[in-house]
Amino acid sequence: MTSRRQLAAAPASLILLTLLLAGCVAPAADPATDPGSGSAGATETEPPVDGGSGLDLPGQTVGSETDCSFLPNDQVTGIWGFEVVDLDISTVIEAGGVGGILYGCDWNQSDDGTGLTIGVEVREYVSVDGATQYFADALSGADFDGEGGILIEPVTGVGDQAGVQTDAELVGTPQNLTELLIVQQGSLLVQISVTDIINGVKPEYRDLLVATYEAAFS
Repeated sequence: MTSRRQLAAAPASLILLTLLLAGCVAPAADPATDPGSGSAGATETEPPVDGGSGLDLPGQTVGSETDCSFLPNDQVTGIWGFEVVDLDISTVIEAGGVGGILYGCDWNQSDDGTGLTIGVEVREYVSVDGATQYFADALSGADFDGEGGILIEPVTGVGDQAGVQTDAELVGTPQNLTELLIVQQGSLLVQISVTDIINGVKPEYRDLLVATYEAAFS
């Protein structure tokens, strides 16, 4: 079964609870507080060429459904070990700030949300400034000392800069139900999430998040 969703606005701090309840990729940030966010426009907008990322990504058009072919189902299966039974597809919208497009897809192990959900949200900006500003905003909302709140742990060797965002108090426990990899590469900003509401996030999921990014965007 294929279902469809519309990316909605949310605070720039990327609330992890929203990921859990919605079972989807991190939602778009509020354009009033985040220069890297925006909402759907009334007219179609041509996407930037590769968003300045240097990657050959499928063309996306504002107002149309996301072309999720950048990460085929069989690649998700090969990395995560489950058959994709449900694909949630967002509508492509405009990204605010310097301009660009925002789109995403969710690959689900089950129809009822009890299996794994792998979410990918992509922001293709027209310049590097949009992606670097969004990443900086994510870091500014994080707590690096690990004493509660949201934690972003740097990940080396991925994109220009990357980190895993999670709840610092829940890391390594069954209550840690979702984690998010944020990658900035040129003017591309990618967020890849894994949600497991039954068993919680396992330590090996972080490597699989990176593998998912590399499969789709390297």
